[in-house]
Amino acid sequence: MSSSSPPSLFALASQSILRNQAQVITALDSLPAMLFPPFFSEAMSSRNVKTVQAMVQAWPFPCLSLGHLMEAQQLDPDIFKAVLYGFGVLLDLEVRPPGCNLEVLDLWTKSPRNLNSPTQPWNTGISIQKSEVGQPRTRRRRLDHASAPPRQQLPDMQLDVDLCIQRAGPDPVLLFLIRRLRKGKRLPQICCRKLTFVGKRPKLPILTRIMDNVHLHCVQEVIISYSLGLLDLATLAPYLGQMVHVNTFQLSGVCIYPRRFFTDQKVQKLLTIVTSQFLRMRQLKHLHLDSVFCLQGRLDQLLMCVGTTLETLAITHCSLAPSDLCSLSLGLCYSRLTSLDLSDVSFIPEDLEGLRAVLLRASSTLVRLYLCGCWITDTQLTAVLPALGLCVQLQVFRFYGNTVSRGVLESLLRHILPPRKPRHLVLPFPMDCYLPIEGSHHRGRLQGYLAELRWLLQDIATCRWSLETHSNFKYDMILLQFDV
Repeated sequence: MSSSSPPSLFALASQSILRNQAQVITALDSLPAMLFPPFFSEAMSSRNVKTVQAMVQAWPFPCLSLGHLMEAQQLDPDIFKAVLYGFGVLLDLEVRPPGCNLEVLDLWTKSPRNLNSPTQPWNTGISIQKSEVGQPRTRRRRLDHASAPPRQQLPDMQLDVDLCIQRAGPDPVLLFLIRRLRKGKRLPQICCRKLTFVGKRPKLPILTRIMDNVHLHCVQEVIISYSLGLLDLATLAPYLGQMVHVNTFQLSGVCIYPRRFFTDQKVQKLLTIVTSQFLRMRQLKHLHLDSVFCLQGRLDQLLMCVGTTLETLAITHCSLAPSDLCSLSLGLCYSRLTSLDLSDVSFIPEDLEGLRAVLLRASSTLVRLYLCGCWITDTQLTAVLPALGLCVQLQVFRFYGNTVSRGVLESLLRHILPPRKPRHLVLPFPMDCYLPIEGSHHRGRLQGYLAELRWLLQDIATCRWSLETHSNFKYDMILLQFDV
């Protein structure tokens, strides 16, 4: 016997009624508002595309929220297209259809409108007067006819969505917007909390038209990933400057192409246009720069524009000039910085003073430090150990992908373990555990070192710990976990 409960009488009746799509669409004018959500849910479940389109065009509430279904991947692609089609029909109208009150199509996952009613999110924030319950919509319109104008102007329609802008394989929402632009139709007002640029961008006129309709003050997170050259980024700079509530900004893969067309003066000018926009991002907390090669030797231009609210800074997979580390130590406010990631940045001996100064400036607040794949040597690590030992709040330290010996690793552990209690350490295999020619580690040497490491931890660790090794295609690492 199945443990699932049988369908309710209302569900059975809904399924029976919805079999005749033409009859349902005709009867929408007299359907009580309270029945729209359950009927709409049933129409989506049974994939009645035409009914869904018609119900969107007759939706009696100010908001239709479907983000919960998108998050759970329960929204059928054809049904989603039907919702967008119905929304587009309303956008094309100059006068609101009788009984339709839809103003916002909410596609946000974890929408604030869903917090109070997770089971029926399209009802959230919508009040239905008791006198209206069970009454046909035509009757309500007749009662209101004397006090309301017969033709109500359609307000600006709004689309709440975390928009991903790309050229190849765009998502249905972006495709919906692009098709409307190509047909010369108007766009809805777009409210984004997260705005992502991935891969090649659409043509610039299309991109700017879409950005003109985005409520930029609503954007909280921006991700630009391998999509724009420096010139394109400068073109978008005025939009970035209007995102005054951004708290997370991720930029990766920005390059200068073709390089022969860019003089140093032009690169400087374009960078100034871009970096000056950060002056208005007074709520920026998390800044991630990955493979942003155009900043080499010019990092000071960006840091001088970043405010005092920064909590996370990541500069990875790029080359930094000694002047960049100097700028990093002098030009950034460290009063709130808790996470610093300089992974896959190669340090030369001239960088040591800058790195040591950075650690000293961040020593009182730094909780997470990542120096992975930097190929730091014994001499370099020894030079920064005193500064590293002053990071009193450090809990997470990832240091794999560096070329150090077992003796220097022991010094590292003695500096950062007592009296602090880091929760997570990731260290490289010592260089003397590797074979000199093949480059692979010697199993016997590694086991001998791990035995020494366990004895050392028993001596200096003040809490329970666990140790394991891990190797991937690029790095070998030792994972140490501490129970605090």
